[in-house]
Formats: sequence, structure tokens, C-alpha cells
Amino acid sequence: MIPHISHSQYKAYTSCPRSWYLSKVRQGEEIQSWYIPIGSAVHDMIEDWINPEIHFAGLDDIKAEDYFYPLVEKQMKIEPDLSKWKAGGPEADPVTHEKALQRAKDCFERALQELEDIEVWEVEFDASGPLPGLSVPVKGFIDIVGEHKKKGPVVVDWKTGSTKPDKSQLETYAALLKNTDYWEAKFHGRYVMLAPGAPNTRYVDLSDIDPAAIGAKYQAVVDKMNEKLYAANAGFGCRFCFQAENCLVNKGMTPRATYYDRSAEDGFPF
Repeated sequence: MIPHISHSQYKAYTSCPRSWYLSKVRQGEEIQSWYIPIGSAVHDMIEDWINPEIHFAGLDDIKAEDYFYPLVEKQMKIEPDLSKWKAGGPEADPVTHEKALQRAKDCFERALQELEDIEVWEVEFDASGPLPGLSVPVKGFIDIVGEHKKKGPVVVDWKTGSTKPDKSQLETYAALLKNTDYWEAKFHGRYVMLAPGAPNTRYVDLSDIDPAAIGAKYQAVVDKMNEKLYAANAGFGCRFCFQAENCLVNKGMTPRATYYDRSAEDGFPF
């Protein structure tokens, strides 16, 4: 029985149950990627910029190199061959090395522009808690809770990728906020797409979110997880899957895949 769920687990399972199994049940070693240090560096830079205890005087005091390179170094201890890392952008011109660092810089500058219109109440706000009808708690950390000059109370989630997400993460946050001191606030939500050229998103009204409906969606997934249904949704998404090397469907009977992928023994793989 799983002890808790998060939106990332919810999305991982609904996208490909086998990938979720390999990651959460088998704890398979992920393929390293340039997405991770870009996203983590940008989130850390924003958090430190807002933190009043750090007292940064200006943009020049936040140096992306100080955040980005230690993360790359950490990942290199897992996979030192950078040519094996997954990269964003077109295959002919991937976002790697200095381009990845520049992406982190660009994303941070874009975030500062967005923050000019927001009075920040909370950073990385822990909204974890129960939802009606859901047998396990939901873990959720909201990038920004605050008040927009025009929209009023807002929930913001930073995105450093280029794929426009659906509203489910924002809806989950809105449902969880009903359990907090902000339960009366009528929130709008927005994914802020920070990468150059990424599609813009608009603020969406979250005031009428029904926590019970959100809880029911999550419970349906929790039930399948507990039933050990580990089917593989093989297809185009395998190219971007961090567990691709660990999956029998994707890689066949390699030593690595046969070590990690025990879905036929652990559950129902088909």
C-alpha cells in the first residue's frame, strides 16, 4: 500500500504505469539529463532572491554558475559521460553545457519579470494534506503563493521546459489550499513558462475547484497502484522517459532492464 501520493506521481502513473513502477517501486537509476540542473538551479535562484534573510542587493549577486555547476557535478558522479545525458531542444542543436547554463540564466530573468507584479506570501509552500475521499495524503509544495496586482490571490508554478502542461497540478494545489489558512481565498493559478520561446499560459480561475472531485481522481490512481497494475505505455514518450534504460519493453533483455524490471513477478505488467 502506498503511503502517500503527489501530483508528479499521479502524472507519472497516468502517463506510463511501468515507468512509475520502475522509479518508485524498483527505485531504478534514472538516465541523467540537462533538464534537472536547469530546473533545480532556477528554482533555487528564485527562492534565494525572495528570501529576506539572504539580502541580495541586485541581479549581479545571483550567479547562475554558483547554482548550476554544483548540480551538474553531483549528477556526473552518477553518469560521468555527458554524451549519455538527455537534452532538451532539437536533436541538431540540443540544450547542453553552456547552452543549458544560459537557459538557466534566461529563465531566472524571466521569473524576476513575473515577480514584479506579485506580492509574495509564500515560497515553496508546503500544502501537503488530505483530500476528501482519498485514502492517502497528497504531498504538494507550491512554488509561489501570493497576490497579483490585477488577479488577486495567485498560485504560481515555474516551468523551465517548453511543453505546456494541463491544469491538473494547479487544481491539485487549489484543492490542498482548502486545508490551510488560505482556505477562504479565491485563487487564480498560472504556469509561468520561463524558457525562451515557450508557449505563454494565462491565469485560470481556481475558485470553484471541488476538493472531493480532485480526491476521487487521485483515489482512482491510488487503487491501480495498490492493485500493482504496471502496464507499459510504449510509444513516442519513451524518448523522454528517465526509466527507459530500465524497461524490458523499451530495451529488451539487457542486463540492466532484467535487473530492474521485475513487473511480471511484482504485479501485472500487461
